[in-house]
Amino acid sequence: MEFKEPYLLAMRESAPEMFMQLRKSGQLEQHLQEKSVQAHQLLRELLSHSPNPSLPERREAEEQVRATLIDFPPREPPRREAEFADYAGRRWVAG
Repeated sequence: MEFKEPYLLAMRESAPEMFMQLRKSGQLEQHLQEKSVQAHQLLRELLSHSPNPSLPERREAEEQVRATLIDFPPREPPRREAEFADYAGRRWVAG
């Protein structure tokens, strides 16, 4: 099962801050390897009921692994200075 590439693409799209932090710290490859190991362990667990899973069973299990492990919290939109106004020295959110 190929897991690292789809996970990396999803991280870049959904969690760019996390991607940049891991990349800058030099921990990106280690993180990808750990997630890949976790994905393969989960896949083995899902397929453990069948000694010789069919191709459709394997594909379903792989999809469950991706759906479980490729999940990032929703991004908060960046706050823009235009959303704020300065009124009598106090800052408040325009709404």
